[in-house]
Amino acid sequence: MRTHLVIERLDRVPVKVSLAPGLSMLALISDALSGRERGAPERWRRRLRSAVLSPDEMVVQSLASPGSSVLPDFLLPGDVSRDLDVPTQLEMLRDLPADTLRHELQSMSNGQPPPHWQPALKAPRRWVHGYADLVEQAWSAMHPEWQQARALFDREVERVAVASARGALDVVLDDLHVDCTFREGTWSLPDYEPQEYSIEGKGLVLMPMLAGPNAIMAHLDGPDFVWIGYSLPHPTTPRATEEQLGFLFGDARATILISVDQPLSMGVLARRIKCHPSVITYHCNRLESAGLVNRRREGREIYVSRTERGTALLNLFSS
Repeated sequence: MRTHLVIERLDRVPVKVSLAPGLSMLALISDALSGRERGAPERWRRRLRSAVLSPDEMVVQSLASPGSSVLPDFLLPGDVSRDLDVPTQLEMLRDLPADTLRHELQSMSNGQPPPHWQPALKAPRRWVHGYADLVEQAWSAMHPEWQQARALFDREVERVAVASARGALDVVLDDLHVDCTFREGTWSLPDYEPQEYSIEGKGLVLMPMLAGPNAIMAHLDGPDFVWIGYSLPHPTTPRATEEQLGFLFGDARATILISVDQPLSMGVLARRIKCHPSVITYHCNRLESAGLVNRRREGREIYVSRTERGTALLNLFSS
């Protein structure tokens, strides 16, 4: 089951990158406390658990329920089209009127909140204050990690800007998450409660998160913007000749794209990049889905070659 977001003219959609550590804290809280693991490093999980003092079980259970993907909007208050700091969001959370919380909860799932949100409906102020306390404690633990990753966040902002300038945002959208795709003007993600959305002239906000590689969050029916939260890419140090292309979709794929000016076998690529063959297969799947490489079988070997589109993209970076 998949939820779909139709973006028929990606070249006409205003795209921004917003940094909101509060969204990262939500992803990490869900990962570390609720049992819905998303691959966060164990040291992050331990650090967060040690920082959270007596969490309200009502809050944790609301975030932990399996088989449900619906989250209320008030978990990320503020204007998502710009950077949002945690203290400001905490203040906004704690100032939310109880009637606002009840109205939003009652609007979930066609007027009937799922069972795991019913306690919040009965005690909205207790729930939101308990959640704000969780975010505050998580941020106190993870703020040093966020600061250390700041250069990677800046790099991700630049990567998206380069892709936008080069007309290659489709490659970025196709690579936000291992289970997400962008095909023929539609971005999709796995979802327990699949729905169809259209961007319909709204803006698109990409929100990289300090989270496990399997984390993905999206709010696709906002009035002015839709946003997608995804795990911040953690590239290795790029080689000088591949650095700009690495900004676009990562160093391994940049190396593959540069290397296959003539057909190379998957085995040769694996040795050249010093990756396991299954990793090369994964990266080639992504490059092929973006129309940048082709693969063909000759006997027992599979050969990879660059397409005209891949060459044109490479030429843009070398011009």
